[in-house]
Amino acid sequence: MSVLVERNGAGWHCGLVEGPCPVVGLDAQVSDPAHGAIAQFLGVVRNHNEGLAATAVDYDVHESLAIQSLAELCEELCGRYPVRLFMQHSKGWVAVGEASVVIAASSAHRKDALAAVSEAIDLLKVRVPIWKREIAPDDSHRWLDGHSLRSE
Repeated sequence: MSVLVERNGAGWHCGLVEGPCPVVGLDAQVSDPAHGAIAQFLGVVRNHNEGLAATAVDYDVHESLAIQSLAELCEELCGRYPVRLFMQHSKGWVAVGEASVVIAASSAHRKDALAAVSEAIDLLKVRVPIWKREIAPDDSHRWLDGHSLRSE
């Protein structure tokens, strides 16, 4: 794993990594002695999608737009919830069982941390320009439908 690009703000950190996201130590990324709750989300590649077998996903990312979108999302969520926030997404090859996205949030109480993490993954999927090419067991592939970035 190598970090491709990172951004930091007041109470948040986001980044893109080559390959799978590291999952150890996420709590340390959002640790705060005033916070008694830490919520985490790991999005891992599964072995099937829409009835078809898969062995990996190859993520294509527009790096500059993606990091800008992630940073804007972090700013927005930290403005809405009293949390420290960490978000990281993969670029490139991620095998079944490996994490392609990790999100952690800490807050004084659990409701804010849980809400921030839940909203973060929902909005990331819609706002951040990342495309998935799913790899089948026979090495064939297909691009998965995503969400439009246009607000129509």
